[in-house]
Amino acid sequence: MSKKRLLPVILSVILVLATALTGCGKKESGDNTDKSAPQVINVATAQDIASLDSTKIADSSSNTIAQETQDGLVRLEGGKIVPAGAETWETSEDGLTWTFHLRDYSYSDGTKVSAKDYEYAVKRVFDPVTACPNAGIFYVIKGGQDFNTSKGSREDVGVKAVDEKTLEFTLTQPTPYFIQLMNFVSLIPVRQDLVEKYGEAYGTDPAQVVYSGPFVVDQWVKGSKIVLKKNDKYWDASNVKLDTVNINIVAEEGTRQQLFDSKGLDLIQNVKGEYAQKLDGVAKTGEITSLNGYYPSNGYIAFNNKDPQKIFTNAKVRLAFSIAIDREGYVKNVTKKDQAAYGLVPYGTNNGDVIYREAVEEPLKKVISQDPKELLKQGLTELGLDPAKQIEVTFLQGNANADTKIRGEFYQSQWEEKLGVKVKIDTASDGATFNKMIMNGTYQVAQTGWGADYNDPMTFMGLFLTGDGNNSAFFTNAEYDELVKKASVEPDMEKRLEMFKRAEEVLIAEEAGIAPLTFNVATNYIQSYVKGLQIQAGGPAYELKYVSIEK
Repeated sequence: MSKKRLLPVILSVILVLATALTGCGKKESGDNTDKSAPQVINVATAQDIASLDSTKIADSSSNTIAQETQDGLVRLEGGKIVPAGAETWETSEDGLTWTFHLRDYSYSDGTKVSAKDYEYAVKRVFDPVTACPNAGIFYVIKGGQDFNTSKGSREDVGVKAVDEKTLEFTLTQPTPYFIQLMNFVSLIPVRQDLVEKYGEAYGTDPAQVVYSGPFVVDQWVKGSKIVLKKNDKYWDASNVKLDTVNINIVAEEGTRQQLFDSKGLDLIQNVKGEYAQKLDGVAKTGEITSLNGYYPSNGYIAFNNKDPQKIFTNAKVRLAFSIAIDREGYVKNVTKKDQAAYGLVPYGTNNGDVIYREAVEEPLKKVISQDPKELLKQGLTELGLDPAKQIEVTFLQGNANADTKIRGEFYQSQWEEKLGVKVKIDTASDGATFNKMIMNGTYQVAQTGWGADYNDPMTFMGLFLTGDGNNSAFFTNAEYDELVKKASVEPDMEKRLEMFKRAEEVLIAEEAGIAPLTFNVATNYIQSYVKGLQIQAGGPAYELKYVSIEK
């Protein structure tokens, strides 16, 4: 078994991004930044943010804004966890108690950040009234699951502000990846006085929120743009060079390409096909810089395992729909980017020192040769339906964008041609509505995906535990739950790998709770005058803290 670390997988990205940095990704105050160049960067996002309330964030756009404007206990820099809101921390010998010591730092309004703000944020994550979609990720914190499922109380949650600058966590079990969880946006400090003042409206207006990170949200013109400004009260403000970040909401990829070509955008992400080839050519001239490599995120088809129409409650039906998808044709002719996926955990994800995907064969490859029509026939018979009668299913797509429409029509044609079913396409009005429909289970089949929140298979495996708030497929399987829960605390990395391997087989090849589609191959390009930008697993879509403009 090869002993490779994450770094070689994303080396092309990190080397390029780190060239303007020193130490742990920092540029010192005496750097050679061109002071005459306006320190303004223009970037884009395909969809608007849903909220500035860190406890309720479940989408990539909102996650990025939160990580650029807030500092939790730790921060991800250069692919490593480094101190942020906490200067130091220690763990008890049994691994059940973690103690963090906060630095002396302030919010954007000048109020000191307190350990009580962290305690409040953590308990708010588990509060069933909050309905935090990420609560299940933190069930390793003692009492969290019981409070979240209305079986316990707020007082029993294992987090405590020992004093103004000391925060203590008590866990249910030793958790090898716990420090990685501390980088998650759900655990950034939250001011109780502001939440109580604004109630349900908290997070809908930038003026309601205070910021503890490199930037503040200066404007949020919904559906149009988000403008960030440098946070002068930030504890590490001397290392933040940008004055302004303009985040334009641009749904269509063609428009983003035009803006990048005209230098209206300084960064373009997830580029595909002929345009990527064109930019690779431009990169050779030095006019732009390419940032290419694996990024641990995936795309998948979510079947509603609790389908009110009953169709997708059957494993053989789900497997038939999964096998019927020509993934190689999908990435070649439809997305024109990324890599076809036959498993859940993408490249760029480590189990200890081992790259998981290099050590474990993608499980769908073992069953892909089965006849999908025969599987569908068997599944419908098990459901008590007549397999000779054509069934109709509804595919929910996230929006009406041209690219989204093309993908939906691809699935429609695949399933109608290979399975003989009728596929109706339903379209959500916007991304927020789509996410709400998915998490409420008001759909039959849809495309979604997940990006790593930390560098460990648990960030993907944990999604499909029974009852997890991000379990978009409503998948439930006792063997899967047992394997993943055991793996989450197993210190022996080889045993842990085997547990994850078996769990993935259950989810993908046997129960077909979801249908894997793609593993992300990051194809990002920046203008040559942008220095110090980072794109890293478990972080925001782009890390701007150390960016400077040098023209």
